[in-house]
Amino acid sequence: MNAKKPLYSQIQDYIIAQIERGLWPPHYQIPPEREIADQFQVSRITAKHAMLGLVNDGFLYRHRGKGTFVADRNQSSIPTETHQTPLLPLQHRTKMIGFIMPWMESHYSSMLISGVESALTQLSYHFVFKRISNREEESKAIHDFLNIPVDGIIIVASQGEQHFNDDIVRLVLNKHPVVLVERTMRDIRTNGVFCNTKEIGTLMVDYLIERNVQSIGLVTYPPLYTIGVSDRVNGFQTALARKGKEPLSPGRILSVSTSILEQSSMDDIPPEILEFLENNRDLDAIAAVDALLARYVGKACAELGLQHVRIICCDQPLLYPDCVSPLAYIDQSPFEMGTIAARMIVDSIAKGTEPRKHMLTPRLVELS
Repeated sequence: MNAKKPLYSQIQDYIIAQIERGLWPPHYQIPPEREIADQFQVSRITAKHAMLGLVNDGFLYRHRGKGTFVADRNQSSIPTETHQTPLLPLQHRTKMIGFIMPWMESHYSSMLISGVESALTQLSYHFVFKRISNREEESKAIHDFLNIPVDGIIIVASQGEQHFNDDIVRLVLNKHPVVLVERTMRDIRTNGVFCNTKEIGTLMVDYLIERNVQSIGLVTYPPLYTIGVSDRVNGFQTALARKGKEPLSPGRILSVSTSILEQSSMDDIPPEILEFLENNRDLDAIAAVDALLARYVGKACAELGLQHVRIICCDQPLLYPDCVSPLAYIDQSPFEMGTIAARMIVDSIAKGTEPRKHMLTPRLVELS
C-alpha cells in the first residue's frame, strides 16, 4: 500500500486486490465495515466511504439487512476497465478452501480469519469466506462451496444447535476434506481444532477469588449459542463450587441476545445490560463470555458510576476511553487456531492424512 494515499483509497485497493486475485469471487460477502475499520485502524465512516465508492464503481453491491457482496464483473453493466485482471478458469486456479463462520465478536473472528488466510497464503491456497446466521444459511454455504468447487471446507459450525447440520455430517461421511473449528464430533472421526473451553471458567474464577472478590455476576449468551459458551458457563459454576463458593443464582447471570453480534453500531448499550447492573449494584466483579459483552458491560459501568467493578472476559478486548476496561482476559489463541485449521485441511487434501484433533490450552492475560 502507498502510505501517501488517503486511507479510504488504501482500503479500496485492498478490496480490489482481493477480488482480482480471485480470493473474493462474485457474490462473496465481504467483512462488515467494523472489521474493515479495525483492520486498517480507521473510523467506520472511512470504511463506509471506501465501500460505498466501490459500490458506485460496480465492484460491490449491497443487500439490505445482509451485508455487502462482490459484484459479478461479467455483467454488462460493469465498466470494461474493471476487467483488467480477469479471473482464471477454475481448472487453472490454485486450490481453493472454503471457510464458513457464524457471526461472532469482531476482533476474535478477525484473528481467526487472519490465521486461516495467513497459513493458506503461505501454502499457496486460495480462500473463500462466507458468514452465516443460522443452519439454513450454513447448508446453503456448503452447497455453494461444493458448486464452485472448493477442495476443502473449514467450518465453525452454526450457533444455537446441539447437533451438527446433516450437510456437515454428510461431508465427513463422504470423506470430503473438512476441518471443524471450536467443535468436534464425538462419534465420527474428523479433523478438529478447538480450545479447552471448560478450563476458561476455571481460570476466570481463580483470578477473581485470588483478589477476594465476593459478589460476582456473569454476562453470557443463551446456553445453546455454542457448545463453547455452554462449557464456559458450566466451567465457571463448577469452579465456584470447587472453591467452596455458592454457584451463581439466576439473578446474577444475564443472557444477552446474540443479535447484538450482527449490529453495525456498537454505540448503544443493550438495555438488558443496563437493567442487570442497576439491579445488581452490589457486584464487585463481572465475567463476560466474550470481548464484545465485556465492552458493553464496561460502557454501562462507566455510565452508571460503577467504576469499582472488576471485569474479566474471554478473548482479547479492544480498549476504549469511555469504558471500565477489563483487568484480564482469557486468550483462546484464535490466530493459532486458524493457522492449525488451515494446515490440517491442506494436509488432508495434499497428503490424505488421517483425521486428527488439536486442543489448545487457554491462558490468562493480565492487562493491569
